[in-house]
Amino acid sequence: MNVHKVSETRAATPRQRELVTSTLARMILSGEVPPGSKLPTEAELGKSMDVSRTVLRESVRMLAGKGLIESRPRIGTVVLPPSRWNHLDGDLLAWRESLPPDLNFIRSLTEARQVIEPAAAAMAAERADGTDLGRIQRAFDAMRAADIADIDAAVTADEDFHLAILAASKNEIFSNFGAVIGMALRMSFRVTTTGSENYAATLATHGDVLEAIRMREADTARDLMVKLINVAASDLARIAGRYEDR
Repeated sequence: MNVHKVSETRAATPRQRELVTSTLARMILSGEVPPGSKLPTEAELGKSMDVSRTVLRESVRMLAGKGLIESRPRIGTVVLPPSRWNHLDGDLLAWRESLPPDLNFIRSLTEARQVIEPAAAAMAAERADGTDLGRIQRAFDAMRAADIADIDAAVTADEDFHLAILAASKNEIFSNFGAVIGMALRMSFRVTTTGSENYAATLATHGDVLEAIRMREADTARDLMVKLINVAASDLARIAGRYEDR
């Protein structure tokens, strides 16, 4: 097991706690420490990471609160199965972005988008006000202006478009789903080499979604959003097939 030294000091600083927590979390999320296995003991981690037991215990409590691990009497700290993880936790989403893409996780995100975003688009067509429409329009204009060779700019504009529609639905749960939408978009572009091509190909459809929302055509907005998300699902299935064939 490769445990990284994260500090040369044993002082319990907030930055050190953050580094220890993120290091342990990435070991779990990457599969380096798989579900069902035990974390090294406090003594082992303290020595290898050069941190105090106080720091380790605070980090362990934080990761336990996110569903990644569980301390069991006479056994130790055990990594829980992914079904127990709080996948929508903001820290988990951020930690995942620094790791190689997890295709199963991206697939789950895409499936969630297929359910939530079409409904949000239909609600936006019924509920969006002038401010909402202006926000969606600005995001779409940014999409059109983005150089598709600049994936970061393209994804940011695309993310803003989808976030604006979620907000325009006036559904607080959908709005809070925004962090996951951004993660899904960014990770999807990371795993497909045709990201820029699909961005350009679906640009007109994004414009059609905006127009349907503007014209209060809820059914049309829903159907067009289904079409957009299905493109992402198709891309993911193709890429996953390549990985499985290796």
